[in-house]
Amino acid sequence: MKTSFSHLLLSFALCLVLCGCHKSSDTTSTAIASQTPTTSKLFKVQVDGKSGFIDKTGQIVIPPQYENVDDFSEGLALVCVGACSTETFLGYKYDDNFKKVEVEQSFKYGFIDESGKFIINPMFESAKKFSEGMAAVCEGKGCYYGKKDTNEKKWGFIDKQGKMVIAPQFDDATEFHEGLAAVGVGGKYGYINKTGVFVVNPLYDSGLQFDGGFAPVTMKEPSEDGNDLNAKYKWGFIDTTGKYIWQPSR
Repeated sequence: MKTSFSHLLLSFALCLVLCGCHKSSDTTSTAIASQTPTTSKLFKVQVDGKSGFIDKTGQIVIPPQYENVDDFSEGLALVCVGACSTETFLGYKYDDNFKKVEVEQSFKYGFIDESGKFIINPMFESAKKFSEGMAAVCEGKGCYYGKKDTNEKKWGFIDKQGKMVIAPQFDDATEFHEGLAAVGVGGKYGYINKTGVFVVNPLYDSGLQFDGGFAPVTMKEPSEDGNDLNAKYKWGFIDTTGKYIWQPSR
């Protein structure tokens, strides 16, 4: 995923991670984040800038103590431990003279169960929620948002016991849906199965999740001026074998 398209997805991801809860003007009040009620018995709340979880009666089950948490998925919730503020997540801040200053990034991600116990200790520089029994995790400083050296990061997949079932080897990875996950290698995206084998070779500039046996993919159309930022993308749809059911078009 590159250029303007990747920037759009990154912006969306940032919004999800950093703005997961809707704050009220009174920072001491509790605000319930949007969530499909059937996905968990618990609901994410925020108090004084810290996030935790309540049950359907409004009782606090997991005290607000995390700067960044995700909703529960398959019984586990992704949480960030350490300095997980907006500034450290971005990797920079502005000083009193409005000069951009780099901020050290050292936070880690792990997973808690619905009692608040860590089932998978915070050990990953980045991670995504569980889907179909597996979660994408990233190792290396390059996993942190804003880091330019992408050679310092690799994505793999863990199971619910924290065991690495697909070794870190991809430049990017998404959640499993319908037995397949989009992963990036060398700037191109394809789809792997749960053994880590490519079922659809990495030929696309981006790939989204399968739904009903089909997935949207993009192919980049170079710009006339040769500037990669001005490149345009064509959207198409493939089936689980990689066959186009709709050729890429704009």
